[in-house]
Amino acid sequence: MTVDELMYEWLYENHKDEIKERTLLRYECTITQNILPIMGSAIVEDINPRNLQKYINEIKIKESSRTHKPLSSSTINTIIAILKLAFSYAVDFEIIKDNPTLKIKRVANKEATKINAFTRDEQIRIENYIERLHNDEYFGIILVLYTGLRIGELLALTWKDINLKTGIISISKTMYKTRLEDGTWEYKISTPKSRSSIREIPIPNFLKDKLKELKKQRRSKYIVCKNDGSVLNDKLLTYRFRMILKRVHVRRLTFHSLRHTFATRALENKMDIKTLSEILGHSSAATTLNIYAHSLMDHKKTQMRKFKRLI
Repeated sequence: MTVDELMYEWLYENHKDEIKERTLLRYECTITQNILPIMGSAIVEDINPRNLQKYINEIKIKESSRTHKPLSSSTINTIIAILKLAFSYAVDFEIIKDNPTLKIKRVANKEATKINAFTRDEQIRIENYIERLHNDEYFGIILVLYTGLRIGELLALTWKDINLKTGIISISKTMYKTRLEDGTWEYKISTPKSRSSIREIPIPNFLKDKLKELKKQRRSKYIVCKNDGSVLNDKLLTYRFRMILKRVHVRRLTFHSLRHTFATRALENKMDIKTLSEILGHSSAATTLNIYAHSLMDHKKTQMRKFKRLI
């Protein structure tokens, strides 16, 4: 049996029904682009820890077809995780006796993850521009700035998810794009990426008032939609967002930076980490603290300036 054949059997005959469609698509892309070109023809029974490590070393210096740069630590660790799962399957079903992946370790993430957020001045310029547009199709950008939603969560929001009496948004699903068997792409709604992503978010009063206005018009079951009621997808929303940044002369950051901006403003307003973590849908407060530690620097400086010499 070749690695190519093992991957197919493990993924489609054994693992497909245990994972989400989005995860399946990610595994497919990783296997096709990064595993099979390097070791797809290798015989599974001939692979041992030593030559498997050689394959991993080749993968480490492989260029991404998209960025033309070496693969990121995250991508390499996804490759290693897939190999471990597939070879565990091979052991369980007695295709091989020993698992050659047991000695293979994840690579350290040497890339400094930089969290980009808009400054207060930049945020004001963005909001002022949207306000002047008088176009409800852009409301989603404001909603993310004051709730920290992910773009998929934003686009999946329906009127049933909002209680305008209590001012609570319930996040229980996300919109994502997936490839169909005929090769075409389609938008689907599914549960969020993790259990902690299912959460309730209180909203500021000014957002509640705006949502009440929008509900009177109710062009669609989705809160964020086109003015004619049709679906507003992530591609169009992010394109419009880039155009706004260009017109107001603000740095070209990603749409996801709106979520980081919300978190940064929350910390500036002294929201505690535990509360922020729950609003963002992180698995723990430690995750939130690790991501946004840089945003606390001004607070740290203020606290340190309070120290006085004891003598």
